[in-house]
Amino acid sequence: MQHSSYDDGFLLAIDFGGTKIAMASVTASGQRIHETEIPTLAEEGAERVLARMFEAASSILSNTAVEVGGSLLVVAAVTPGIVQSDGIHLAPNNPGWERLRLAQRLRERFGIESVSVETDVKAAALAEARCGALADVECGLYLNVGTGLAAAAVIGGKVLRGAHGAAGEIGYQLRGARDEVPFAGGGAPLENFISGRAIAERTSVLLGRAVSTREAFELSKSVPQVAALIDDALDGLGVHVANMALLLDPSRIVVGGGMARVPGIVAAIRSRLETAVPYPPEVAVAAFGNRAALQGAIVAAMDAWAGGKVSCGNTRRPAAVAG
Repeated sequence: MQHSSYDDGFLLAIDFGGTKIAMASVTASGQRIHETEIPTLAEEGAERVLARMFEAASSILSNTAVEVGGSLLVVAAVTPGIVQSDGIHLAPNNPGWERLRLAQRLRERFGIESVSVETDVKAAALAEARCGALADVECGLYLNVGTGLAAAAVIGGKVLRGAHGAAGEIGYQLRGARDEVPFAGGGAPLENFISGRAIAERTSVLLGRAVSTREAFELSKSVPQVAALIDDALDGLGVHVANMALLLDPSRIVVGGGMARVPGIVAAIRSRLETAVPYPPEVAVAAFGNRAALQGAIVAAMDAWAGGKVSCGNTRRPAAVAG
């Protein structure tokens, strides 16, 4: 249903990230009104995560209602995993998510029917395709490198979903290593080798103490063993991205997520593409950076309210091609 006026109220976008939950209230044309972030603390379980999100959202909504008037019209949430009616699958880092009927819980708590729930990486790819570094790209690839690892192909401006909504779940790709644990055994071979979480865990084992991802990259400047571990991980990432490029023949690959701007990641991908792919695509950093998933939630909320695809409006940002 197309609305003739956007003066009725406001929209709420929610990004359940690996380490933080980001939220923004926006007008129906995409202008941000209020934003906030809280830690995800996924290990506490789905109910605690939702309770803290609802508490933070209540504050945003109250402030927004006072400032702009009207009421909440649409809620759009994005989350790790594959959203199904009975729960969210393939989200092993989020205990309880597999039984979480997120759309239903959002409808019940916020008291509205217009609710949209999507996989975070697909939402980020939508934002980049509609308003960012993949705008006007006929065939592109969005690569999310952060706490986890996933990708999304964009064909003709649409995000490829696959038969079960699981297209792009590359964290489960096999590395061909002798001791790797495949999906059926509870593993995610590529994600457990390359993601930010994996790099932190592997470095921690190497050094015998807890190390964050950021610290691991800092240590790689002075500790040869850590440098070798990270070089190996980035080389493996480059190989898998090159194989995806050979399958899809994209003209541009956009790197997003919390590790997108880590020195060496884009360079490693570009180097492998130039040697392995007959028609190497451009490599760009996502225009919305580590906020791409939240921007995707905003676009999804705008689409839900307008009843179809909306233009970028004032959400558009220039693509940032990495040097």
